[in-house]
Amino acid sequence: MTTIRQLFQTSPVKANEIFAKLVDTSATAVKTRERLFAELKTELEFLAKLEEQHLFPVLEKHRETRKLAAEALGNNRQTRKLLADLERTPKDSDEFATKVADLRKAFQQHVRDEKSGLLPAILKALSDEEAEAVVEKIEDRKAEVQAARRTETEERRAETRREREVVEAAGQAAQNAAKVVRAGANGAQEMVRTTQDAFHNGVGTAVDVAQRSMGQLMEMFGLAGQQTRQRAGQVTPSFAAMTESTTVVVRGFQEASREWLEMSRNLFQTNFEGLNAMARCRSVQDFVAVQSSLIRDNIELTIDSGRRFAELAARANESRSENGVERRARAA
Repeated sequence: MTTIRQLFQTSPVKANEIFAKLVDTSATAVKTRERLFAELKTELEFLAKLEEQHLFPVLEKHRETRKLAAEALGNNRQTRKLLADLERTPKDSDEFATKVADLRKAFQQHVRDEKSGLLPAILKALSDEEAEAVVEKIEDRKAEVQAARRTETEERRAETRREREVVEAAGQAAQNAAKVVRAGANGAQEMVRTTQDAFHNGVGTAVDVAQRSMGQLMEMFGLAGQQTRQRAGQVTPSFAAMTESTTVVVRGFQEASREWLEMSRNLFQTNFEGLNAMARCRSVQDFVAVQSSLIRDNIELTIDSGRRFAELAARANESRSENGVERRARAA
């Protein structure tokens, strides 16, 4: 078991190690200074609380050590004042280094005073049972704090791993989504070209191309099977109307081409914004939510564009009918 003498010898070790690292930093190492100062502050406050909670109350019960306990308590207050002043000091200043040196000097003097004055008085005034009880409480508290710190460190590492996994998943998803965006843009342009050819080849070919193009585009963004066929079927029946009149087809194709290109632009913008949102995710849950939203937005854009395309076909059909009536009237 640790003795009270050993306790006085080992308690300042960690703080002195942090001091040594901190005084070696330069004014440009702001982040390092902030981290080391935070560690130093935590350690010094912890040591002071251990004394104040478990040692000083026992010393105040003995006349021989009461005054020494008061002096040690005053040293702890002085240490806290120096820490508070150091915390307010800019970490990139020469003043910070000077104050660190002053705090280190005050702490080491405090340690020497305790070893030369307080420790001999404790050994003389306290019984073995009292000394052992003090050491046991302090060691138990140290063990609790160390266990809590290990748990916190493990949790931070686990969180870092999760964040890294999210970033890696986001990167992979970004690559996949970029492929989808490029495929969507290329697919839209290809559908414009193939639909143009179909308009010149006849009704049957145009309808087939419209149905095939819409089905492929829907499947590109995550729909499959019966769902794809149903949604594509909602859009394609009106395409036949656009191919029944050569005059109307030309005008209808121009409008349809603009519609496909607008859809391609909207899809690109939606996916670009979605990729940025995925890059900002910091948890798996956020990433999945953004990814699901991105897929849903793509599907909605595709369906909406298909409906507008169907409306163009309907208007073209009406124009074809009106043109047919006019031609029959002129012929009569």
